[in-house]
Amino acid sequence: MRGGTAMRAAANGHRHEHPAEDLGAQHAASASVALDIGEGRGALIIYPSERYRGTEIEISRVGGDGCRVHTGVHDRSTRAGSKLTAIFGSLETGDYVVWADETTARTTIGVADGAVTELFLI
Repeated sequence: MRGGTAMRAAANGHRHEHPAEDLGAQHAASASVALDIGEGRGALIIYPSERYRGTEIEISRVGGDGCRVHTGVHDRSTRAGSKLTAIFGSLETGDYVVWADETTARTTIGVADGAVTELFLI
């Protein structure tokens, strides 16, 4: 399916298209992730439970314009073994809503300046 598109469901049931080559979850376990953090920017790493496997997680800024961003949930290899992760590698510092579905906020998390914030999502 190289060069085609495929539908992908977010954790909230929202469906949208991604290029088919972006769906290579088997590659995520060995792929590097660049974190762009520093003055005014931080990163958010979510460790979701198994029910999020194969989905995407959406977030938006608290008090922002309502725009959401999403990232896929992938298995990643660590020294401690395989872990499910959803990585937002560069975000403006501030508070973010992690969405359960299109209308329900799951939790709120603060992304700190120049730091990596971690969240365990059950």
